Amino acid sequence: MTVSSSEREYRMVALEIAGGAAWLTLDRPERLNAMTLEGLGEIRGICERVRRDPAVHALVITGAGDDAFCIGSDLNLLDEAYSTRDFRYFRDYLETINDVFFALEDLPVPTIAMVQGRARAGGFELICACDFVFIAEEATIGDVHTPFGHMPGAGATQRLARKIGYQRAMEIIMTGRWLAGSEVARVGLALEAVPRAELRRTVESFVGDLAGKTRDSLMHVKRAMLRGWDLPLRDAVRLEIQSYVEYLATCLEPVEIYQRNQAERRARKAERERAQAGGAASEG
Repeated sequence: MTVSSSEREYRMVALEIAGGAAWLTLDRPERLNAMTLEGLGEIRGICERVRRDPAVHALVITGAGDDAFCIGSDLNLLDEAYSTRDFRYFRDYLETINDVFFALEDLPVPTIAMVQGRARAGGFELICACDFVFIAEEATIGDVHTPFGHMPGAGATQRLARKIGYQRAMEIIMTGRWLAGSEVARVGLALEAVPRAELRRTVESFVGDLAGKTRDSLMHVKRAMLRGWDLPLRDAVRLEIQSYVEYLATCLEPVEIYQRNQAERRARKAERERAQAGGAASEG
Protein backbone atom coordinates (compact mmCIF):
# COMPACT_ATOMS: atom_id res chain seq x y z
CA MET A 1 0.00 0.00 0.00
CA THR A 2 1.09 3.60 -0.55
CA VAL A 3 0.13 6.38 1.83
CA SER A 4 -1.81 8.79 -0.37
CA SER A 5 -0.47 12.32 -0.55
CA SER A 6 -4.08 13.50 -0.68
CA GLU A 7 -4.45 12.44 2.94
CA ARG A 8 -1.84 15.09 3.79
CA GLU A 9 -0.56 12.79 6.52
CA TYR A 10 2.95 13.59 5.34
CA ARG A 11 3.98 16.74 3.48
CA MET A 12 7.73 16.25 3.24
CA VAL A 13 7.96 12.48 2.72
CA ALA A 14 6.00 9.67 1.09
CA LEU A 15 5.46 6.24 2.61
CA GLU A 16 4.78 2.89 0.99
CA ILE A 17 4.37 -0.44 2.77
CA ALA A 18 5.24 -3.28 0.40
CA GLY A 19 7.10 -6.58 0.37
CA GLY A 20 7.65 -6.69 4.11
CA ALA A 21 9.26 -3.25 4.22
CA ALA A 22 8.38 0.37 4.78
CA TRP A 23 9.66 2.50 1.86
CA LEU A 24 10.20 6.09 2.96
CA THR A 25 10.86 8.63 0.21
CA LEU A 26 12.21 12.09 0.97
CA ASP A 27 9.76 13.92 -1.24
CA ARG A 28 11.02 17.43 -1.97
CA PRO A 29 12.74 16.98 -5.34
CA GLU A 30 12.39 20.68 -6.11
CA ARG A 31 14.62 21.34 -3.07
CA LEU A 32 16.89 18.35 -3.73
CA ASN A 33 15.10 16.53 -0.87
CA ALA A 34 16.66 18.86 1.71
CA MET A 35 15.74 18.23 5.33
CA THR A 36 13.54 20.51 7.41
CA LEU A 37 12.32 20.32 10.99
CA GLU A 38 8.91 19.29 9.69
CA GLY A 39 10.42 16.55 7.56
CA LEU A 40 12.51 15.26 10.45
CA GLY A 41 9.35 15.12 12.55
CA GLU A 42 7.64 13.05 9.88
CA ILE A 43 10.58 10.63 9.72
CA ARG A 44 10.44 10.28 13.50
CA GLY A 45 6.73 9.51 13.30
CA ILE A 46 7.33 6.86 10.65
CA CYS A 47 9.96 5.28 12.89
CA GLU A 48 7.31 4.84 15.57
CA ARG A 49 4.90 3.44 12.99
CA VAL A 50 7.51 0.90 11.86
CA ARG A 51 8.31 -0.02 15.44
CA ARG A 52 4.67 -0.94 16.09
CA ASP A 53 4.06 -2.87 12.86
CA PRO A 54 5.12 -6.53 13.20
CA ALA A 55 4.72 -7.07 9.45
CA VAL A 56 7.54 -4.63 8.63
CA HIS A 57 10.99 -6.25 8.56
CA ALA A 58 12.99 -3.32 7.15
CA LEU A 59 12.83 0.44 6.59
CA VAL A 60 14.15 1.65 3.23
CA ILE A 61 14.96 5.35 2.78
CA THR A 62 15.41 6.96 -0.62
CA GLY A 63 14.91 10.30 -2.35
CA ALA A 64 12.38 11.44 -4.93
CA GLY A 65 13.72 11.84 -8.46
CA ASP A 66 17.11 10.86 -9.85
CA ASP A 67 19.01 14.05 -9.01
CA ALA A 68 19.33 13.89 -5.23
CA PHE A 69 18.96 11.45 -2.38
CA CYS A 70 19.24 14.29 0.13
CA ILE A 71 21.38 17.39 -0.24
CA GLY A 72 21.41 18.08 3.52
CA SER A 73 19.65 20.71 5.61
CA ASP A 74 17.37 23.21 3.93
CA LEU A 75 19.23 26.47 3.31
CA ASN A 76 16.33 28.51 4.68
CA LEU A 77 16.92 26.91 8.04
CA LEU A 78 20.64 27.61 7.90
CA ASP A 79 20.02 31.20 6.77
CA GLU A 80 17.83 31.79 9.81
CA ALA A 81 20.42 30.40 12.20
CA TYR A 82 23.45 32.13 10.66
CA SER A 83 21.94 35.53 9.88
CA THR A 84 20.84 36.03 13.48
CA ARG A 85 23.82 34.14 14.95
CA ASP A 86 21.26 32.32 17.07
CA PHE A 87 23.38 29.27 17.65
CA ARG A 88 21.05 28.01 20.37
CA TYR A 89 18.48 27.57 17.60
CA PHE A 90 21.10 25.77 15.49
CA ARG A 91 22.08 23.56 18.41
CA ASP A 92 18.42 22.64 18.92
CA TYR A 93 18.24 21.71 15.26
CA LEU A 94 21.34 19.53 15.54
CA GLU A 95 19.86 17.83 18.61
CA THR A 96 16.69 17.15 16.62
CA ILE A 97 18.42 15.66 13.60
CA ASN A 98 20.62 13.51 15.80
CA ASP A 99 17.61 12.31 17.79
CA VAL A 100 16.03 11.18 14.53
CA PHE A 101 19.19 9.37 13.43
CA PHE A 102 19.39 7.62 16.79
CA ALA A 103 15.73 6.65 16.39
CA LEU A 104 16.68 4.95 13.11
CA GLU A 105 19.45 3.04 14.85
CA ASP A 106 17.11 2.09 17.71
CA LEU A 107 14.51 0.56 15.39
CA PRO A 108 13.99 -3.19 15.86
CA VAL A 109 14.42 -3.70 12.09
CA PRO A 110 17.34 -2.94 9.76
CA THR A 111 17.38 0.39 7.95
CA ILE A 112 18.52 0.61 4.33
CA ALA A 113 19.62 3.73 2.48
CA MET A 114 18.75 3.33 -1.22
CA VAL A 115 20.89 6.11 -2.65
CA GLN A 116 19.75 6.98 -6.16
CA GLY A 117 21.28 10.46 -6.44
CA ARG A 118 23.53 13.05 -4.83
CA ALA A 119 23.92 13.25 -1.07
CA ARG A 120 26.01 15.60 1.01
CA ALA A 121 26.20 17.04 4.54
CA GLY A 122 23.13 15.93 6.49
CA GLY A 123 22.12 13.62 3.65
CA PHE A 124 25.53 11.95 3.84
CA GLU A 125 25.13 11.65 7.60
CA LEU A 126 21.70 10.07 7.14
CA ILE A 127 23.37 7.43 4.98
CA CYS A 128 25.95 6.82 7.72
CA ALA A 129 23.12 6.29 10.24
CA CYS A 130 21.56 3.47 8.22
CA ASP A 131 22.45 -0.18 8.74
CA PHE A 132 22.84 -0.96 5.04
CA VAL A 133 23.56 1.17 1.99
CA PHE A 134 22.85 0.36 -1.64
CA ILE A 135 23.93 3.04 -4.09
CA ALA A 136 23.48 3.77 -7.78
CA GLU A 137 26.73 3.81 -9.72
CA GLU A 138 25.63 7.17 -11.15
CA ALA A 139 25.20 8.71 -7.68
CA THR A 140 27.83 10.80 -5.91
CA ILE A 141 28.01 11.44 -2.18
CA GLY A 142 30.29 13.26 0.22
CA ASP A 143 30.34 14.96 3.58
CA VAL A 144 31.31 18.25 1.85
CA HIS A 145 31.34 20.45 4.96
CA THR A 146 34.98 21.56 4.98
CA PRO A 147 35.01 23.18 1.50
CA PHE A 148 32.52 25.68 2.96
CA GLY A 149 34.41 26.20 6.22
CA HIS A 150 32.13 23.96 8.29
CA MET A 151 32.25 20.56 9.96
CA PRO A 152 29.74 17.75 10.44
CA GLY A 153 27.15 18.03 13.20
CA ALA A 154 24.97 14.97 12.67
CA GLY A 155 27.36 12.15 13.43
CA ALA A 156 29.68 11.82 10.43
CA THR A 157 32.90 12.22 12.44
CA GLN A 158 31.84 9.30 14.63
CA ARG A 159 29.83 6.92 12.45
CA LEU A 160 31.97 7.06 9.33
CA ALA A 161 35.16 6.14 11.18
CA ARG A 162 33.38 3.23 12.86
CA LYS A 163 32.15 1.95 9.52
CA ILE A 164 35.16 2.36 7.21
CA GLY A 165 38.11 3.06 9.52
CA TYR A 166 39.69 6.16 11.02
CA GLN A 167 42.17 7.15 8.30
CA ARG A 168 39.83 6.85 5.31
CA ALA A 169 37.00 8.57 7.20
CA MET A 170 39.31 11.43 8.17
CA GLU A 171 40.41 11.84 4.55
CA ILE A 172 36.83 11.91 3.21
CA ILE A 173 35.63 14.41 5.82
CA MET A 174 38.69 16.67 5.80
CA THR A 175 38.96 16.92 2.02
CA GLY A 176 35.20 17.22 1.60
CA ARG A 177 35.51 15.44 -1.75
CA TRP A 178 32.74 13.66 -3.63
CA LEU A 179 32.74 9.88 -4.00
CA ALA A 180 31.27 8.03 -6.97
CA GLY A 181 28.92 5.15 -6.23
CA SER A 182 31.50 2.48 -7.06
CA GLU A 183 34.01 4.01 -4.62
CA VAL A 184 31.39 4.20 -1.88
CA ALA A 185 31.05 0.43 -2.16
CA ARG A 186 34.81 -0.08 -2.47
CA VAL A 187 35.59 1.74 0.80
CA GLY A 188 32.88 -0.25 2.57
CA LEU A 189 30.24 2.38 3.25
CA ALA A 190 27.86 0.79 0.73
CA LEU A 191 27.13 -2.90 0.56
CA GLU A 192 26.71 -2.75 -3.20
CA ALA A 193 26.79 -0.28 -6.11
CA VAL A 194 24.60 -1.08 -9.12
CA PRO A 195 23.28 0.82 -12.14
CA ARG A 196 20.44 3.13 -11.13
CA ALA A 197 18.00 1.16 -13.29
CA GLU A 198 18.70 -1.93 -11.16
CA LEU A 199 18.76 -0.23 -7.75
CA ARG A 200 15.14 -0.76 -6.67
CA ARG A 201 15.16 -4.37 -7.85
CA THR A 202 18.41 -5.05 -5.99
CA VAL A 203 17.06 -3.60 -2.76
CA GLU A 204 13.76 -5.46 -3.17
CA SER A 205 15.70 -8.72 -3.45
CA PHE A 206 17.66 -7.93 -0.29
CA VAL A 207 14.49 -6.93 1.56
CA GLY A 208 12.86 -10.18 0.45
CA ASP A 209 15.70 -12.09 2.07
CA LEU A 210 15.24 -10.15 5.32
CA ALA A 211 11.46 -10.63 5.22
CA GLY A 212 12.04 -14.39 5.35
CA LYS A 213 13.68 -14.02 8.78
CA THR A 214 11.86 -13.52 12.05
CA ARG A 215 11.60 -9.89 13.08
CA ASP A 216 12.76 -10.73 16.61
CA SER A 217 15.95 -12.39 15.35
CA LEU A 218 16.75 -9.32 13.24
CA MET A 219 16.09 -7.06 16.24
CA HIS A 220 18.36 -8.96 18.62
CA VAL A 221 21.19 -9.22 16.07
CA LYS A 222 21.02 -5.48 15.34
CA ARG A 223 20.92 -4.52 19.01
CA ALA A 224 23.84 -6.79 19.93
CA MET A 225 26.00 -5.43 17.12
CA LEU A 226 25.25 -1.75 17.76
CA ARG A 227 25.52 -1.97 21.55
CA GLY A 228 28.71 -3.99 21.38
CA TRP A 229 30.40 -1.69 18.86
CA ASP A 230 32.52 0.23 21.37
CA LEU A 231 32.90 -2.47 24.02
CA PRO A 232 36.07 -4.50 24.61
CA LEU A 233 35.78 -7.88 22.86
CA ARG A 234 35.13 -9.93 26.00
CA ASP A 235 32.41 -7.54 27.15
CA ALA A 236 30.88 -7.52 23.68
CA VAL A 237 30.76 -11.32 23.55
CA ARG A 238 29.10 -11.36 26.98
CA LEU A 239 26.56 -8.92 25.56
CA GLU A 240 25.94 -11.32 22.68
CA ILE A 241 25.39 -14.21 25.09
CA GLN A 242 23.00 -12.09 27.16
CA SER A 243 21.14 -11.05 24.02
CA TYR A 244 20.82 -14.65 22.80
CA VAL A 245 19.47 -15.90 26.13
CA GLU A 246 17.08 -12.94 26.33
CA TYR A 247 15.86 -13.75 22.82
CA LEU A 248 15.22 -17.40 23.75
CA ALA A 249 13.47 -16.40 26.97
CA THR A 250 11.16 -13.81 25.44
CA CYS A 251 10.29 -15.29 22.02
CA LEU A 252 8.72 -18.61 21.12
CA GLU A 253 9.88 -18.58 17.51
CA PRO A 254 13.51 -19.78 17.84
CA VAL A 255 12.56 -22.91 19.76
CA GLU A 256 9.51 -23.57 17.57
CA ILE A 257 11.53 -23.16 14.37
CA TYR A 258 14.28 -25.42 15.72
CA GLN A 259 11.81 -28.14 16.70
CA ARG A 260 10.00 -27.90 13.35
CA ASN A 261 13.27 -28.15 11.42
CA GLN A 262 14.37 -31.14 13.48
CA ALA A 263 11.07 -32.89 12.89
CA GLU A 264 11.38 -32.26 9.15
CA ARG A 265 15.00 -33.49 9.19
CA ARG A 266 14.00 -36.69 10.96
CA ALA A 267 11.14 -37.22 8.51
CA ARG A 268 13.50 -36.83 5.54
CA LYS A 269 15.99 -39.23 7.13
CA ALA A 270 13.27 -41.80 7.75
CA GLU A 271 12.09 -41.47 4.15
CA ARG A 272 15.64 -42.04 2.86
CA GLU A 273 16.04 -45.10 5.08
CA ARG A 274 12.73 -46.55 3.85
CA ALA A 275 13.79 -45.94 0.26
CA GLN A 276 17.16 -47.61 0.88
CA ALA A 277 15.50 -50.56 2.59
CA GLY A 278 13.08 -50.95 -0.28
CA GLY A 279 15.91 -50.90 -2.78
CA ALA A 280 17.87 -53.52 -0.85
CA ALA A 281 14.81 -55.77 -0.64
CA SER A 282 14.20 -55.59 -4.38
CA GLU A 283 17.82 -56.49 -5.08
CA GLY A 284 17.58 -59.49 -2.76
